[in-house]
Amino acid sequence: AVSFQECKERYLTRMEHLGITITEIEEEEFCYIPMGGPLPAADQRVVGFGGAAAMVHPSTGYHLCRAMMASGSVAEAIRKELANDKNFNPDRAAASAYNAIWSPTNIAQRNFAVFGGEFLMKQNVEGLRGFFDGFFKLPLELWGGFLAGWPGLPNNENHETWWARLKFGLSFVSKLPPQVALDMLVSIATYSITEGVPLPQSVTPLLGLPDGYEYKEKSAAVGDVAAKSEAMKMIMESKVEEVVPVAFEQKEV
Repeated sequence: AVSFQECKERYLTRMEHLGITITEIEEEEFCYIPMGGPLPAADQRVVGFGGAAAMVHPSTGYHLCRAMMASGSVAEAIRKELANDKNFNPDRAAASAYNAIWSPTNIAQRNFAVFGGEFLMKQNVEGLRGFFDGFFKLPLELWGGFLAGWPGLPNNENHETWWARLKFGLSFVSKLPPQVALDMLVSIATYSITEGVPLPQSVTPLLGLPDGYEYKEKSAAVGDVAAKSEAMKMIMESKVEEVVPVAFEQKEV
């Protein structure tokens, strides 16, 4: 990632280039946007949301509209679990909330965008210019739908299925300058080799959908079962002392 200092220096250089003079600084804000990264752990009871649930678009940084669109389904999932007073299960409640955010179809769409973010981050100035030149040559409903990329948001139907994403990708590559298009094709191959199934899974039906957050009942045996069994065996085989030692002798007063 680019350091705060480098971002600041680039900003000041651009202001100078544009002939803009900064006369006063009222506040200097340091902001970190977690784009990409792993999804939340599936075995936790703490339900993250927004940036804490990796909801920031991994390619564009869009977040607020995605969080607002997902909030209703997450709240409904939690409400249903809390309404089940007699059989309330916090593990199931957390899983239901996370599944409302990251269903298998949402994860597949995210995996496609993660590759886009990784490819974008490695580009130099010429590559970035070629990337965005090709991107905005696409029809509005294609590039606009990709920017937010969440169920219910405008034009997301152009990205929410493997076939739609495949068509988008092929159309996008055809709009890129030859050098950037070649780099993207090579990156698709190397990324699929190094990262495995997420990208191929997002643009083909052959590998199915990613695992979601559906609740799976945990085994009744908790902890290190092997260690507990060994300890129990040792206890059963040990010689029982007739006199049980105590820390202090109790004396009558």
